[in-house]
Amino acid sequence: MNSFTHFHRWHNGMLGICLAAGLPLAAQADSLKEPEAAPVPAASVAAAPVLKASSEGQTGQSSPSLVVVNHGVVKGARSNVRARPGLKAEPIIQLSKGESVMIVERKTVNENGKTIEWLRIRLPSQAKCFVSAQLVANGVVKAADVYVRCGPSANHNTVGKLVKGDRVEVVKTEGAWLQIKPTAQCTGWISAELVDITHEPVAPEVAPTASEVVTPSAPAGTVVKVVDTDPDVIVQYVTLDGILQAVTEDGAPALYQLMTPELNRLQQRICYLESNQDNLDRFEGKHVRLSGNERWRKGDRYPVLVIDRIGMVW
Repeated sequence: MNSFTHFHRWHNGMLGICLAAGLPLAAQADSLKEPEAAPVPAASVAAAPVLKASSEGQTGQSSPSLVVVNHGVVKGARSNVRARPGLKAEPIIQLSKGESVMIVERKTVNENGKTIEWLRIRLPSQAKCFVSAQLVANGVVKAADVYVRCGPSANHNTVGKLVKGDRVEVVKTEGAWLQIKPTAQCTGWISAELVDITHEPVAPEVAPTASEVVTPSAPAGTVVKVVDTDPDVIVQYVTLDGILQAVTEDGAPALYQLMTPELNRLQQRICYLESNQDNLDRFEGKHVRLSGNERWRKGDRYPVLVIDRIGMVW
């Protein structure tokens, strides 16, 4: 992902924040009883097509890693996460009050004459995701483009895409389909009315020039490593950009942190950082791109990223 794409995503995140004012209370109904609502107008949201199984595994562009725009905590009881931003869209999973979510996009749509804002979030580890069994061997994707769906059929909506070489954790087999743990590219939509935003990053004032020096070599594909079996801990492989800084406050879970670029003398924390290296002093104050397993415990305001790849963005 080049620096211009990174800046563009930051820009979109800030635009969504500006649209957040004046959300209708009607959206709260998605956490309890499903109200009658007209389908989402095509002009508001372009629904992704439901592809047939025969179209999966064909050559195509790989999906970039999704950058976390915000963190949030669910405040609605039995809050539905859906495959598309709409009250009639296919449900994927229900989240309980107090659960943490990682937000990658915000979108405002019109439904039945009402304006509702939706948050696109990474699917939690307990969400059910499925891929065609014939496109995966020993937990490794063997086709160019493989779509992840929210049910064991090509009739279910897509929630993500895998590329050849990606590793997945298989939960069980259902006929010709494999249920897998959600990867970092698997996402769903939840009404913004049901989430308290806990982190509002600031967009950089000027996009950095595109150049990256990487050490050490990157892992092949999107590697999903589960390092916690605690059900209250979400572990996902992510790629994040920001400014690396030392932590100064007492009682922090790590010695380093990743911050947003400074704007108007303000910065926000993205996550804490752990590393197997002796120290990260040589990267302090630098704009870096990090990849690794992000561990987020329920109730914590910020996750902890365990670094296995680090590069400077010039």
